[in-house]
Amino acid sequence: MRSSPARWARVGLILALATIVLAAAMPAARAQGPRILLAVVDGAIDRSTVDYLQEAIDESRGGGYAALMIRFDTPGGGLAETVAITEMFNNARDVPILGWVGPVGAHAWSAGTILLVSTDLAAMAPGTTIGSVQPVEVGPGGIVPVTDPKIINAVVTAIYEELALHNRSTDLAARFVIDNLNLNATQAQSLRATELVAASPQDFATLADGRRVVVQSNATVYKDFTLHTAGAEIVTFSSSARVRLLEILSDPLVASLLLILGIYLVIFGISAPGHGAEIAGIIILLLALIGLGFSVDPIALLLFIVGVILIIIEIKTPGFGVFGIGGIIAIVLAAAFLAPLRPPRFVVSPDYQIFFLASFLIPTGFFGGFLLFAMYKVQQIRHRAPIVGQMVGQPATVVESLRPGEKGYVRHRGELWQATADETLPAESKVYIQGVDGIVLRVSSTPPPAPVSSLLRRRFAFLLRRKAA
Repeated sequence: MRSSPARWARVGLILALATIVLAAAMPAARAQGPRILLAVVDGAIDRSTVDYLQEAIDESRGGGYAALMIRFDTPGGGLAETVAITEMFNNARDVPILGWVGPVGAHAWSAGTILLVSTDLAAMAPGTTIGSVQPVEVGPGGIVPVTDPKIINAVVTAIYEELALHNRSTDLAARFVIDNLNLNATQAQSLRATELVAASPQDFATLADGRRVVVQSNATVYKDFTLHTAGAEIVTFSSSARVRLLEILSDPLVASLLLILGIYLVIFGISAPGHGAEIAGIIILLLALIGLGFSVDPIALLLFIVGVILIIIEIKTPGFGVFGIGGIIAIVLAAAFLAPLRPPRFVVSPDYQIFFLASFLIPTGFFGGFLLFAMYKVQQIRHRAPIVGQMVGQPATVVESLRPGEKGYVRHRGELWQATADETLPAESKVYIQGVDGIVLRVSSTPPPAPVSSLLRRRFAFLLRRKAA
């Protein structure tokens, strides 16, 4: 009888623990429903996009997702990168890839259209557009369509193969490229460029449920899925820090501006050494070359070299700014030639090209004007005759070790001066100027005593300084 309460207490404890375990397991059980990984391509298609989507495909494989959905809102991008991504989509045989253009107002132009029709199941939100795949070039004469058969045929073939592979209308390939065909969501569905019209990723998942996706070429079947995506949880994909950094550097506008800024910093560092500008410039140049893929046209490279030489000539032999202005103009022209959006490497919309050129050339000219102004102020200070009385007591840095009775060099305000000392002073040590003998400074490790001056004397010295200025 005494053991009965203890037995019931144990039973109650076991039931309580079982309730807690079941309650904890219920959310996990709910989480075992279908999930869709959502990746976003909402800028220019570049090398970082390739790495980003590769990581998304790997995550969808390893994370047990029912499908990978890619949201497109892009002006286009690199043709080589686009072809690499389409191959990646086709080779991902164990992952259904869904392409969706959205939200309302989004578009997938040029290379973005090729990527959309390369997905296993394509949908568009109402109010979105695709098309305008013909390469164009923005030049002095305005927007000029590219008609080179080699480029046109390559783009037509790329989009034709993807349409055929995914059982879509191959008649649209030439119309997209040669006629610059644009389609809204309803038109794209009726002409068999896409399969569905979906207002959101959740709607897309609901409409895609139960559909069979077959990707094949002739008798070879690459993919054969029946989608089970009704009520799927949409999980947003987050890329690695490396890909996020590469995404920033690979933006054509960012990489081009970094290139110009790096060149200007190197030039400024040469004109005013000792401030680290040249080191920062070299680092920024390397980052820019990573972003640009080290592709500089010969004309642009030649203009860059001429511009740098002219600016260096301006530094060494000032010519009232003529050489410097000529150098800046050469660099701005090089920047215009450098703009890395021209066919055949890139297939982007004309609006994006115009925006790119405006956003690139305006800061380039501004940086150049600021560089000329900064160099002018540096040269102004350098050519100003030093006031000996003001140098006494000021600090300097020993460049090479000084011994009593021997001359060496110290750096004062970024300039090298010959110097002597009555004591041994190691390199990089801080010293103070005790006096000036012609062009030779007398330095010491201890500061000179501050002179005692009356109020009247200080006011008189202030007036003299104002008159000298």
